[in-house]
Parts: sequence; C-alpha cells; structure tokens
Amino acid sequence: MRVLVAIDGSSYSDAAIGFLGGLSMRLKSQVTVVNVIPEHVLLAKLSLGRLISRSGSLQDQMQRAAEHRAKQIVTRAVESLSARGVQSETAILRGIPADEITKACGELRTELLVIGSKGETDPPEFLLGGTAQKVMRYAPCSVLMVKRETTTVDRVLVPLDGSRFSDDTVRFLLRMQVPHRAEISLITVTVAESLTRALIGTPTFKVETNRQLLSELIKAEEEAAEKLMAGATREFRAHNYRVSAMVARGEPATEILRAAAGRDVDLIALGAKGLTGVRRFLLGSVAQNTARYAQCSVLIVRPPKA
Repeated sequence: MRVLVAIDGSSYSDAAIGFLGGLSMRLKSQVTVVNVIPEHVLLAKLSLGRLISRSGSLQDQMQRAAEHRAKQIVTRAVESLSARGVQSETAILRGIPADEITKACGELRTELLVIGSKGETDPPEFLLGGTAQKVMRYAPCSVLMVKRETTTVDRVLVPLDGSRFSDDTVRFLLRMQVPHRAEISLITVTVAESLTRALIGTPTFKVETNRQLLSELIKAEEEAAEKLMAGATREFRAHNYRVSAMVARGEPATEILRAAAGRDVDLIALGAKGLTGVRRFLLGSVAQNTARYAQCSVLIVRPPKA
C-alpha cells in the first residue's frame, strides 16, 4: 500500500505519525513523509515571495530558514516511524499545502493519505483545519484524518449501508490489516422509520390506507440491515477479528457519532459516499458530517483514481 503522510510540525502531525505507527505493526507500505513550505497568498493575489524578491538577501535568509525547519520536521517524523519499524522516504514541497498534497497523492499514486485534522495556523475553535478540509474533499485516494494522540488502535467503528463505497471500506480495512487486537464494531442506520414519521405528519397522507405498506417497508429495511451486518461480520471473522454489530434508527451521521462516542472508538472508517451520494459530489454529507464532528480519528475510504 502506498501511503503519504503530510505533516507541518504541529501536535496533530505528531499524532498522525503516532497513529500510523500503531497501524503499521502489520501494515507493509511504501511510506512517504511530506512537508509543504507554504506560499502565503495575500490580497490582490500578491505573495510573500514576490514581495520580498526585491531584497535578495532577505529572500535567501527566509528560504534557508524555511528549508531548515522543513528538514527538521521530516527528519523527526522519519526517526519516529523508524523506531516503530516503519521505513519511509521524504519530500519537501513548496506552494499552497492542500494543492501540493493533493497533487502529490496523484503523482505518487497514493492509496492512503494520513494527515492531522488541524495544522499549526488553524484557530483552536476550528473543528477541522483548512488544509484537512480541502484534502478530505479533493484527494484522489482514501484519507485518514487523525484527531487525537494514540499509538494503538483497539476499537474501530465501521458504518455500512450496502453501497459500493461501503463494500470498499470493508475491503480496505482488511487490506490495511488493522491490528488483530482491535475490535470491529459494525453499524448500519435504517431510515424507513424516520421517513414513515415524516409521511404521517403530512396532511394529505392517508395513514390508515398505507399503514400496512409502511410497516412492510420498515420490516424490509431492517431485514436488509441484518443481512448486511451478517455478511460483513463473516468477512471480518474470517480474518480472525472480534466483531460486534448493531442496527440503529434515525439520521445516519448522528447515530454514527453517538455510537462512536458511546464505544469510545479510536477510529471511524466509512465510505466517501453512500447509497444516496450524488455522482458529481466528491464527498457525501454523512462522511463530511462524521469527519467534522467526530472526536476520534476518521478514515474516509475512496478507491484511487486510475
């Protein structure tokens, strides 16, 4: 598996390196650690580099300082990964971080991008940093956003809905070979009951006429959910994982977040889009809301572009 780790020297970057180290006890990967020296764009499309270019000595000093710091950041990360038995290469880029990271993912044919959920310059009140939000949306590969410090992955929540992206998530986790000490919790969220309540509240809807139909709809969706859970459970157990499954009712992102908090999971792994995902949308609303509001790290799975 080709893995790109984007770091900026922040505590969230340190957490990303630690999280990857925890995964990589079984993950045989080609790991590249990248740091982007940012090109700050000002009003009227001015850039700091263009402004200081009039002073050659100042420009040289700033470039040397930025390159020295970037080398320190990637060297420290490589040493940390090496101590966990993970060998890696490095790259130092220049430009707008989200753009350069996304471009590097394509050029290196990256399958998994690992990034901290915030960067050094993001205000503390932000739930997600600007760079993390952009790469989550535009990266051509799966994205692991690390939100808190952990060196072990003991509990993983896997939301499923029967979509292609949902199936990809199961296969991706098995390919990553998440440590076998981890307990896999599967969840699917049924929405027929919520739809039924909404229909009943509609003045023109004839409840008595359609009561049997609505009851059958709820029952059919619950049976489909149980079948989905059983299939995924068999796949994980065939690879010697401990698995539990649950069926929730309500709004998917809300129920996923509630289950993650209740089980204090280390990771939520879900598809970039679900059954109702619009083709032109790069990221579904459930994935977006889960990634934004989850307290734990989130893996958004999408197959790499050809």
